[in-house]
Amino acid sequence: FFDDDPERVAAALVEAHNAGATDEQLAHAVAFAAALRIARFHVQNDHADWNTVHHGFTTANALHHSVQRAPSSGGRRGIVHSALRVYLDRFLNIPPARPPKPQPGGLDALAECFEVQGEVDQAGNIVAGCIADGVPRAQVVAALGHALLDEDAGFHWYQVYEAAVRQSELWPETSHESTIVLCAFARFLSAHTPTRRELPKTISIAARLRRGEHLFEEE
Repeated sequence: FFDDDPERVAAALVEAHNAGATDEQLAHAVAFAAALRIARFHVQNDHADWNTVHHGFTTANALHHSVQRAPSSGGRRGIVHSALRVYLDRFLNIPPARPPKPQPGGLDALAECFEVQGEVDQAGNIVAGCIADGVPRAQVVAALGHALLDEDAGFHWYQVYEAAVRQSELWPETSHESTIVLCAFARFLSAHTPTRRELPKTISIAARLRRGEHLFEEE
């Protein structure tokens, strides 16, 4: 999917299909390639270009789950289209960011990445370090989800998180592929944090009102 020739990209999919690869396997491979675009997204790109790579990833994830449920010729065409979308996004990996390098620090250090702007590569490296050090994937996923809920996150952020969790869990827990997918989301989230964090306060107030609590005492 990273070939410089889009015709070879499409031909590789057709050849794999003819050799016996299922639609699900092909879509899974495309989704991982799309996650790699985020994992190797260089911060010298325009900030708005994060939208380009995250749309490619969430689309590939949706397509993957679609062909799992109901394989069809339309879904097969979609796999080719999605692969070519990954091809088109290649300019956002020129130059590519360095691959995540395991870094110690644990989940506490990961949380700190979302408190300071510009810790994109650091966030990916710490996630890789957590997994290399034996932190269960479920704990890493939970930590990333907690960090997401702390922010004034938009709809697309939740889409990327869902896609990252789903795709990572389709690979063995400590595999390179699972690690890359989670590192990709950590980098994406770090690139957009910290926010003003007004939304969590609104949610907290709504929860207190639902429980019948008083928000303040009148004098």
